[in-house]
Amino acid sequence: MTPGGRGRLIGCGLALTTIVLTACSEATASGPPPTAPPASTTSASHLDSRGLRYKEALIESGIPALPDDTVMALANGICGQRSEGTDEATILAHLTPMAQFASATSDIGLTTEQVAQVYLDAAEANYC
Repeated sequence: MTPGGRGRLIGCGLALTTIVLTACSEATASGPPPTAPPASTTSASHLDSRGLRYKEALIESGIPALPDDTVMALANGICGQRSEGTDEATILAHLTPMAQFASATSDIGLTTEQVAQVYLDAAEANYC
């Protein structure tokens, strides 16, 4: 893949991730957006114990570490859909763009479908 192609792939993946997370986590934010820049991955985590378990389960499955805000949006989106009775196939379809990005931009050796299933299974086992 050319450097320009990889850049376009990353840009598209980030845009799709934003769309998916927004659609999957309608009510995760309360109040005005923060004015400070996002915390770096080296700062102290603001995840609760369920969020930490979910993030650790993803990492143990080979998924590269995600920012805490992304972990929370992903978990809340998945669990919110499950609590509303959304079927697994629909949730997996919603997770596909983000899973495709993770699969294409890292060396985890998992297909898009496998990554989406890991996101779902880890949320159900550790967060919901």
